[in-house]
Amino acid sequence: MSSRAYTRLWLESQAALNELLGQELPSQPLQPEKSQRLFFQMVATLFLRYVQILRCLETCYDQMVHPQKRLVLRRVLEGVMGRVLELKNEMVEMELSEYHYMDDVLQDLKLTPADMEVPIPKYFVSQRAKALKERQQVLSQILARLEPSMPAGPSRVAMLRDEAVQLVQMAERMRQSRLRAKFMREIRRDEERERRARDSGAKEPDREQAALCIQKVWKGCLQRRCTKLEREREMAFIGMVPDPKAFGLPAAMLRAQLGEEFRRLRQADYEAEYQQALVSIREGLFEVEGPDMKEEMKEQLRQWFIECHDLTGRFPEFPDEELGGSSILFAEKTPEQVQEELELQETEGQKKKEKTAEKEKSKEGKAKKGKDKKQGEEESLKLAESKFLPMISEGSAEYQTVWGNQDELDNLEPHYELELMKAQQRKEVETELRLQVDELMREELQRLKLAVDREEGKSLKAKKSSKPKGKKGGKKKEKDLTPDRTLDSLYEELVLQGILKQAPHVQLADYTGDFCYLGSALRMAGIEPTPSVTDIRQNIALYAILRLGSPTLHELAPLVKSVLLAGPAGTGKKLLVHAVCTETGANLFDLSPDNLVGKYPGKAGLSMLIHLVFKVARLMQPSVIWVGNAEKTFYKKVPKEEKQADPKRLKRDLPKALKLLKPEDRVLLLGTSDKPYEADVKTLCKAYERILLVPRPDYASRYVTWQRLIKKHGGTISPALDASALAKLSDGYSQGCIAQAVQLVLTERRLLQMPKKPLRAGEFLQVLAKADPIYSEEEKTLQDWYTKTPLGKKRLKAAQEREEGKEAKGKDKKGKKGKK
Repeated sequence: MSSRAYTRLWLESQAALNELLGQELPSQPLQPEKSQRLFFQMVATLFLRYVQILRCLETCYDQMVHPQKRLVLRRVLEGVMGRVLELKNEMVEMELSEYHYMDDVLQDLKLTPADMEVPIPKYFVSQRAKALKERQQVLSQILARLEPSMPAGPSRVAMLRDEAVQLVQMAERMRQSRLRAKFMREIRRDEERERRARDSGAKEPDREQAALCIQKVWKGCLQRRCTKLEREREMAFIGMVPDPKAFGLPAAMLRAQLGEEFRRLRQADYEAEYQQALVSIREGLFEVEGPDMKEEMKEQLRQWFIECHDLTGRFPEFPDEELGGSSILFAEKTPEQVQEELELQETEGQKKKEKTAEKEKSKEGKAKKGKDKKQGEEESLKLAESKFLPMISEGSAEYQTVWGNQDELDNLEPHYELELMKAQQRKEVETELRLQVDELMREELQRLKLAVDREEGKSLKAKKSSKPKGKKGGKKKEKDLTPDRTLDSLYEELVLQGILKQAPHVQLADYTGDFCYLGSALRMAGIEPTPSVTDIRQNIALYAILRLGSPTLHELAPLVKSVLLAGPAGTGKKLLVHAVCTETGANLFDLSPDNLVGKYPGKAGLSMLIHLVFKVARLMQPSVIWVGNAEKTFYKKVPKEEKQADPKRLKRDLPKALKLLKPEDRVLLLGTSDKPYEADVKTLCKAYERILLVPRPDYASRYVTWQRLIKKHGGTISPALDASALAKLSDGYSQGCIAQAVQLVLTERRLLQMPKKPLRAGEFLQVLAKADPIYSEEEKTLQDWYTKTPLGKKRLKAAQEREEGKEAKGKDKKGKKGKK
């Protein structure tokens, strides 16, 4: 795609975004929706439309080369991502479930399940590529020191004489057997030649018979070939096999990828030019306009001194730097800004009144609780205030004022706009000069005061000296146990101890699977559908990747400090943890109970461990703290064989450390558990805010997984390999079992045999049958455990209330019929 195409895509996205802003920020307030189903459809529609805009904006930001446009686009992109996270939070609170099924909304919007995928911005990693590369080199050097020095040659064990003789005899017998087999093969070949010669010599060859035989064989071969081609075309037409013509696509895709990489290189070049131009413009403004700006500011402040002295008889107090210095004196506020300040004051007063009212309501009797619940439900059917809609509207307004009236479609080589840069730098130069002028004018004001009245000057000095003494209070800071150590030394210690690890390079797209097409229909029928791989992938992107990748999102979006992935073994939980680290460039800290055995013993050692991990995680954010087998940390009863390892070491300190995390700390606790029902539910749910069930794959996900893994290991999906049968017969097995079966079957020798001997489903099923499947009892235990979690309890309670309401309505109808 060209620059013109991406500019056009931005224009279309901006038009769609303005339409959504008009819907969400109407001139008149919208009435709250009473029907929960209609309200959910409205929120789901907004969610999907914002996701579509997010996909377009991410593509534009990734491929646009104009540096100033990218600044505006980045602000709008982060605002849209934040709005998607807010709508996700609304849907969770409304449905009391982490998974949502919007296939009916997809049909209304004429979208495919692929359009529902939340894109992961590439700038999360690309903008930190240099820092990530340096960190990778340091980590590799430390790990290289840990590896034991390998001996020069392979170590050989001394062999006994009898064993050596037996080995030589076996080799000699094998050699003789090979020679004998070769000799017998030659004898049989000679005898066959002699027999054919005798048969041909007995009968004279008939030319017509020979021609008919050749024609028959050739026509049969030709017809079979045509039939095979027709069948392949028919199967490709109905979508049962891949289209043979599609094999030419990778070359086109490769060209597109090369074009995208070239545009990213141009982005870096244009950005460097832009930064150099900023420096030169800044220096020019300092030299040319700086002296005039300084003199004008000084004159304004002197005039203010004189006016205040004439009115009050004394010189005024100069504003502190914390308040903005002299900039607050000359800030021109519009009537709208004054009105906003008044509204903010009113809302703060209303919030205080609401808090007191809530306390009074909590003390009322049970009779009023039902009414309060109904009112709360009606109020909940209204979208909460958004922190990102103002950001989106500001970005859209800036786009409209700056770029909306410019025809950029024909600008094929956009570098930067000089006038915009001057206006931007002029503001920054003015603020910097104002700080210098403020220091000079404070001294001048002090000299004026001393000249007018020395006693007043002494009292002012006393007041100023007494101000810092009176400043007390504030929150207690976390005690730093390593104040004298550098970050590099702490980093190296954690790597040497095996706490900080190198995450494998895994993309979130590698967690393959398909969409649940009957989710909304099953939920309408009262059946809770099994989450699909697409749903799990979407939640990981929303709860972990987007928040860790963007500091703005982590600060303003609903805060998520910890996520627990619970599901049977082999369902890809560890792969998802590694994918989060790869997509965001995050550090991986392993606090699994098995990894902490024998490390940092005692209470002092444990507190030092927690301090080191969280200190390095904050300073080198984004960071992921992974706890494998998370149920062991919160065991109900520790098994006898694990008592020495003390798996419950982190039970108290880990939740305490999580509470100290602030919104600006991009640190996420990710836990994985195969048996969460062995842990105490209350303490486990206190540590992990979000709990995601990761079930075994369904038929569609297994079908996609088989195909991807076979192709990844060098195999080909031929007509002889029935992938549908593989997916059907592998029901109950996890993705890990499937991956292991593919790896064991597709050896180097088997890949060499593939041209003559195509792959068959039986080869994989023989290996897969030796693995342990996921039994239905284990799945039922996990589902029963999930109903004991806070979100599961709320959902169960809401379902019971709905059933009671239906029964009450049925009784009312019967009573009315009886009266009639």
